[in-house]
Amino acid sequence: MKYYFVGIKGTGMSALAKVLLDLGNEVLGSDVKDSYFTDSSLMERNILIKSFNKDNIKEDIIYIASSCYDSENVEIKEILKRGYKLYYYHEFISEYFGKKKIGISGTHGKTTTAHIINTLFNDERKVSIIGDGYGRGEKDYDYFIFEACEYKNHFLVYDYDTLVINNIDLDHLDFFHNIDEVFKSFQKASEKCKNLIVNNDDEYCKKIEHDNKITFGFSEGSTIRGEIVDTYYNGYLLDVWIEGKRYRYIIPFPGKFIIYDFLAAISVYYCYNKNLNKVQEKIYKFERPKRRMQEYNFLDNVIIDDYAHHPSEIKECLGAIKQKYYDKKLIVIFQPHTYTRTLRLKSKFEGIFDCADEFYLAKTFSSKREIRNKSLEQEVEAIFNNPNKFNHHTMVKIKKTRNSVILFIGAGNISECIKKILKNGKNRK
Repeated sequence: MKYYFVGIKGTGMSALAKVLLDLGNEVLGSDVKDSYFTDSSLMERNILIKSFNKDNIKEDIIYIASSCYDSENVEIKEILKRGYKLYYYHEFISEYFGKKKIGISGTHGKTTTAHIINTLFNDERKVSIIGDGYGRGEKDYDYFIFEACEYKNHFLVYDYDTLVINNIDLDHLDFFHNIDEVFKSFQKASEKCKNLIVNNDDEYCKKIEHDNKITFGFSEGSTIRGEIVDTYYNGYLLDVWIEGKRYRYIIPFPGKFIIYDFLAAISVYYCYNKNLNKVQEKIYKFERPKRRMQEYNFLDNVIIDDYAHHPSEIKECLGAIKQKYYDKKLIVIFQPHTYTRTLRLKSKFEGIFDCADEFYLAKTFSSKREIRNKSLEQEVEAIFNNPNKFNHHTMVKIKKTRNSVILFIGAGNISECIKKILKNGKNRK
């Protein structure tokens, strides 16, 4: 079959494109000219990326569109005009993949959890679609591992063999009005799965009702309970209790959030009766997802690229950095993601970067959801108490910095700045 992706650079879209290619199909797509971190992986797979143009639309092709685009997009408009078959990303996944569906949901931590599950299931035949653009597919697969996002209730389209809910927090504020709406959506999603795995330490997760529920966390009564034995600058010694039996693991990554991701993943592994004694050797092979505390060396500095854009995620990211690099100066460059999210969560953003030695604010990444707005930009700046603005002079200053952690954080295109810093340097990833 031949598939054409409208908006192929999106993290989920690019991952799905790679999977369909692995499964023996012809794949191409289109997007804006702006550079995005998924570009290189698509080019490595020789997937053609065109610019949006109605002349790209031909017959005998199956079209898959990003939810960022509607009939105002020139290609979608042409597809609908000609009456060709068009799926949106979540619609296609729901219809195309039918085997054991392991969905990873929750407001935060989906991508890291999905990658840990993918690592634990490395001995199995599987298809994986993960939110950092990772996509791999094997024919005659037994498991389908994928992220299930709550945005616009897209995750309600799916039926699941197993559904993970990491946490429930207020986000996607251009769609959800309050936390009660978010909770109700997750409750509805849980009604579409056979097995439910939830965070027992999360206020809203533990309220989810289901007949076959496995819980994880540090709380007493959790089906799978974690206990931190020791904390190091670069990770943890962790005991995991399951049915009265203790398993001890070394988690070679800082940040308490990754323990929750690990507990969620091992809960899935346990659900499918896998050998928990093999978990340690698999975790040693685990690599962080793209743009999740992704580190680069620059002189005697450490540059960190992180996708965090919600206050809860940012707080956890900063905590992990302080844990690992407690003796280094911290410089933060933050790119807010949408005016709606940043302004609605104003109280949670206030003071969040006080732990940084230097803080710079980049212009808000409005994505395809919003139009750039000068007055809203000023409101965002006010949240951070009229901070230093990120610009060309900041980049010059950073290149002269020594013995520091330089964090570029946000869900937009701020990571492109890292490429410019490293471009002519002899640095290793």
